[in-house]
Amino acid sequence: MRKILIHITILLATVLFSTGLEAQQVNLGQVRIVQNRFEQQGDSLHVALTVDMNGLSINRKRAFTLTPVIESGTESIELPAIVINGAQREKAYQRALAFHRGIPPFPIYTTVMIGHQSWEKVSYKVSIPYEKWMKTSKLSLRENFYATNGDSRLISVNTLAPSLAMEYEPEGVIAHAEEKTVKTEPVIVKAEEIPVKAEVTVKVAPPVVKETINKETKKTYTKEGSAYLDFPANQTHILPDYRGNDKELGKIRATLDSLICDPNLEIVDIDMIGYASPEGTFAQNEVLSRERTIALRNYLRGRYQLPANIYRVDWRGEDWIGLKQLILRHGMPDEDRVLDIIENYGVFEGREKRLMDLKNGQPYRYMLKQFFPKLRRVDYKITYKIINNE
Repeated sequence: MRKILIHITILLATVLFSTGLEAQQVNLGQVRIVQNRFEQQGDSLHVALTVDMNGLSINRKRAFTLTPVIESGTESIELPAIVINGAQREKAYQRALAFHRGIPPFPIYTTVMIGHQSWEKVSYKVSIPYEKWMKTSKLSLRENFYATNGDSRLISVNTLAPSLAMEYEPEGVIAHAEEKTVKTEPVIVKAEEIPVKAEVTVKVAPPVVKETINKETKKTYTKEGSAYLDFPANQTHILPDYRGNDKELGKIRATLDSLICDPNLEIVDIDMIGYASPEGTFAQNEVLSRERTIALRNYLRGRYQLPANIYRVDWRGEDWIGLKQLILRHGMPDEDRVLDIIENYGVFEGREKRLMDLKNGQPYRYMLKQFFPKLRRVDYKITYKIINNE
């Protein structure tokens, strides 16, 4: 895999840039990624994202990266990553960077330090030389967790744009970047700091065309969120006044109200996916995630006069991927042993039983209290379009 290291156009701003209506959005827990631009113009390919970390909280010793990747078949290019550090990890990172004369261990767009809670928004804009294989490419985002010894663990891969928006096919083939090798003195890095190789391969890309504004209006837009609804034991009917339900329902109502009240917008689809926490049997959790998702759909259908066929409901049962993300972001007692069980034993191979037996159930009870409530949710995506764009 090739990595663009220098001489790419990088325009950094830590405030949200104006893009009008939202484009494709992906939620990674508390991080929201909006893909504003993925297109070819002339001999350049442009990527623009908005990364909204409002409300994000992570363990102060943790570090994560969000890396956009352009890929098609066997070809791929990793773009510079956004590094998200906890407060203590940020100090270690800055020390390691100073030890290595400011040379990062991999291409970095910017670093964000998360304290108790984040209100950061990052505007990500990168332009690279266009190559013919990119015509059929897609834009993905890889989320990685970095341990204190520098080892990385892939958490998730999400598609931000399934295809590249083409202006036209440039004549000729864009030259590949020339490879140069820059040697630095070997250094000793402490365990809590990020390791850097003593030899770094740098690719110098040809000059790129100056970025221009894309005036083409996208046909559809999306707004996404998650509803963390509480239900009395073994019930699937929504009680708006039960625990925090009024607040959670208020979020999705506010989104729908803003779209319905705008005469220039029309709602196209409302997609909902339900999840459950792992306690209980697999079959029971499948039913709970299904019935509670249907309950949210029925609540909205009773409140809004929208066509019945715009609602699309799906359910996934137990959310083990979400549990893994929470463990890696926040940490927990016996974390390595818990992750080893989750990653090496299937749901039908005694995974939950092994977790319950680990250290007399102490780690399991910790997850039951700290993490499981955050897994019981319905993720929703509202797709809408402009019907009057004068």
